[in-house]
Amino acid sequence: MSKYIVSNSVRAERCEATEIEIYCYNEAGCVSYPSFEEYTRAEKGENCTVWINMDGLADTELIRSVCQRFGIHELVVEDIFHTSQRAKIEDHGDSITILAKMMYYKDGELVNEQESVFIGKDFVITVGERRGDVFQKIREHLQNSESNVRKNKADFLAYLLLDSIVDGYFDVLETLGDRIDESEDSLLSDPDMETLHSLKEIKKDLLYLHKSIWPLRDIALWLERDRSTVISPDIREYVRDLYDHIMGAIDTTETFRELDAGLRDLYLSSVSNKLNNVMKVLTIISTIFIPLTFIAGVYGMNFVSMPELTWKWGYAAVMALMAVIAVLMIMFFKKKKSF
Repeated sequence: MSKYIVSNSVRAERCEATEIEIYCYNEAGCVSYPSFEEYTRAEKGENCTVWINMDGLADTELIRSVCQRFGIHELVVEDIFHTSQRAKIEDHGDSITILAKMMYYKDGELVNEQESVFIGKDFVITVGERRGDVFQKIREHLQNSESNVRKNKADFLAYLLLDSIVDGYFDVLETLGDRIDESEDSLLSDPDMETLHSLKEIKKDLLYLHKSIWPLRDIALWLERDRSTVISPDIREYVRDLYDHIMGAIDTTETFRELDAGLRDLYLSSVSNKLNNVMKVLTIISTIFIPLTFIAGVYGMNFVSMPELTWKWGYAAVMALMAVIAVLMIMFFKKKKSF
């Protein structure tokens, strides 16, 4: 059963150390810088688009310096450190801010972290709460001279980042779907409390997933319909596909939530049926022994004048009578298909 991690602290001493990676690219090539100082000292090529990705919120000074270098307002930067916010999008004229929830599995744990995305005409800045993300394919595309990301600007990179976040939801859904199938098999074979706990964990994960992905629908609609100068008209076709992608994830999430609820109802029904079967067997056994107990009680009475007490075959006759009654009652219940 997977653990669930949600980072809500904004105190630096409780955050992971900040790691930074910088890619400066165009159609001619892609250069990476290991630190922000080296990036600021280096000479960039013409028409260069830069992607700065930072993971971990401990180094607040570095994060603020990077954002200040690209003209991100201080009030907008504060949103990075308030990680319990709902996903949203804001247009600042020359830049766009997107706060989204990113979910993925890391070391068997389901991680839900806030990803802050700042989009400008020639730059994209992403800031995550902890090390680890769903952007590995984008890094690989940047090293490929034939990839579309090298031939496009920052708005296309932003689209790919959002699309990767949604792909991460589908990866989580695939894992949750496998867990639902396993729980269903357990319910059909031998339902127990462990299966019920697993279904409750799945329910909680699906709830977080639903709350995380639903606001992305509004973000995609805004990017498609708004006439921001940061997003070119050509990218809106990709955003429309992103919207369909998000709706598919929402539909799958709703389906899995219904399946999980149905399996929990199935578990309760299975336990109830099992209890009914146990009570049925106990009732049958009690019914069989009622006449036997009656006969034993009658012949256990201490009356002086009881002819059967002095009869040689009295004991054997009573035992035989009890056996015959028990057999007849068992045959009767079987005929009625009571068990």
